[in-house]
Amino acid sequence: MEEIYYALNPWWEHKKFDFGVLRAYYLEQFKNFLRRRQIEVIIGSRRVGKTTILKQLIKIRLDTEFPPTEILYLALDHPQLSKVPLSEHLKYFRKLFMHDRKKKLLLFLDEVQESLNWEVELKTLYDLENLKIVCAGSTASLIKAQGGKLTGRQIVNTIYPLSFNEYLSFKDIKRSHAEEYKMERVVEDYINNGGYPEYVISPFDEYLINLLDDIIARDVIRLYQIKKANLLKDILRLIAASVGNKTSFNKLANVLGITVDTVKEYIGYLESAFLVKPIEKWTTSYTEKVYAYKKFYFLDTGLKTILTGRGDSGFKAENAVFMHFVRNKNQIGYYTENGKEIDFIIGGFRSPLIVEVKYDSDIVWQDKKFNVIRSLLNHKPDIKKVLIITKDVEFDIRFSRATIKAIPLWRFLLFTS
Repeated sequence: MEEIYYALNPWWEHKKFDFGVLRAYYLEQFKNFLRRRQIEVIIGSRRVGKTTILKQLIKIRLDTEFPPTEILYLALDHPQLSKVPLSEHLKYFRKLFMHDRKKKLLLFLDEVQESLNWEVELKTLYDLENLKIVCAGSTASLIKAQGGKLTGRQIVNTIYPLSFNEYLSFKDIKRSHAEEYKMERVVEDYINNGGYPEYVISPFDEYLINLLDDIIARDVIRLYQIKKANLLKDILRLIAASVGNKTSFNKLANVLGITVDTVKEYIGYLESAFLVKPIEKWTTSYTEKVYAYKKFYFLDTGLKTILTGRGDSGFKAENAVFMHFVRNKNQIGYYTENGKEIDFIIGGFRSPLIVEVKYDSDIVWQDKKFNVIRSLLNHKPDIKKVLIITKDVEFDIRFSRATIKAIPLWRFLLFTS
């Protein structure tokens, strides 16, 4: 076991280790994490970069206030480590370096859900030991599975595939004012390839195909003991083909020949594995919000590409805009009126932002395709801004009391917070 510990913690022997490309957006969120007593829980899809962020947090601590032998990292998907309770790992760590029990230590636990009785062990460590604990897992059930044992004891942080800004950084692409025309091609590549870090650095289709199979096998089928595993891919394909369109559970159930309850259950599993995410209708009626059709999006557009091909640029652009708002923790809904839709309405009902994605070069505000937006502006004068996300069109005009701003997708993803 000692050999495994040293292999996972090379800083104990002052050896260099790989900590990847810095993800500044997430590191900023952890800027003051040592001042918080709660357990930091990092969740997100498999291979989305959680381990890298753990290593980056370790590197920052090593460069500042923490001695190397006061930091323990455990990869708990290792078969020998997963069988040992967390408290025993901590006991061995203290014994190895003769730490006083009063000494505050840093404990980084990767794939913590693989560890024996992890929920009870984490609670006990939090309550009885002088530790700062950071743990990561590949499923949202990491939060649900602990059954309230960590309520009030955890702060949850979700890691998503690369934003467009991060994509440029990983590809080492520098934006030039003199060559902004190149960004259209770059953003097209981004919405087709998605933002899984390893795939961005070294793209080959088999990577995403294998990743999707791995997520389904390990984070859905194994975890939830799925009996009809073949239906999961079928549901994903149907969702991929209907991104940006209203979808009902009844419709999916009829197509697949299964019950509505099974569809709801399986989509919930896919959501917990960070594959898809729904949005509801923007309305003041709770009943209507619950029972109205949903719209589903992928958390990574590259996964949509391997399911539906490299076409559908308009829907992938809409999906990328959706994920931009998700990363920024915005409240999102869609709007419908007389059968016509508005892609997104952001925020509450007091002063919402209208967002329409028209990934095209032929955009004219007077076009009838914007009738539903004009209608909404006329009877909701508190709406002050409309964003139209385009391929390459830009304009800024006034209508009623609102500003109508058209902006290319690449510029929106880079500069809109």
